[in-house]
Amino acid sequence: MQGLQRTSGFTLLELIITIVILAIVVSFAVPSFREVVLNNRLTAQINDASSLMGFARSEASKIQDGVITVCASADGAACSGANTWETGWIVMRDVDGDRTLDAGDDELLRISRPLEGGNTMRIAGLTSNGGSFVQFSSNGFPVSPGIGSSAAGTVTVCDSRGAGSARAIVISVSGQTRLARDTSGNGVLNDHSDANITCP
Repeated sequence: MQGLQRTSGFTLLELIITIVILAIVVSFAVPSFREVVLNNRLTAQINDASSLMGFARSEASKIQDGVITVCASADGAACSGANTWETGWIVMRDVDGDRTLDAGDDELLRISRPLEGGNTMRIAGLTSNGGSFVQFSSNGFPVSPGIGSSAAGTVTVCDSRGAGSARAIVISVSGQTRLARDTSGNGVLNDHSDANITCP
């Protein structure tokens, strides 16, 4: 008489316990992964903005007349006049400095796509027009918004989490950029005037 053979496998109880443990692990991992994705997106977007300002400053130092204009653009062909940079932006050689791409004189140098993830981008300082443009003169310095005004400014990229998670760069009066820091130690980055950055 042959002995009984045992078959190996999962019992229903073992399967349920495994599923419960997996659900607990996933419930901790998914929010952490989401934070990583959101933080990486913000970092990539502020790095793009920083490299774009560096490009504009570099191009400005190559010209004899006019300015390099960086402005918000909804269509990738003209300045929108709005301060909503998340729709995209352009860099152009702007001979008369009027922020209009004039045929024959001006030249479109670079186009940037809209921001992903519903993020926003705003500029404080640097301009006299509510943050809709930045101009660099032939010495590579940002054009001051007016007599007695500072040409320094801050570019801020925000997502739905607000100012505590935002990324920013500070543009100095000489046109150099650096990452914004939390100098006050309250968990929010500080802008070019040492005030807390804000999100729309």
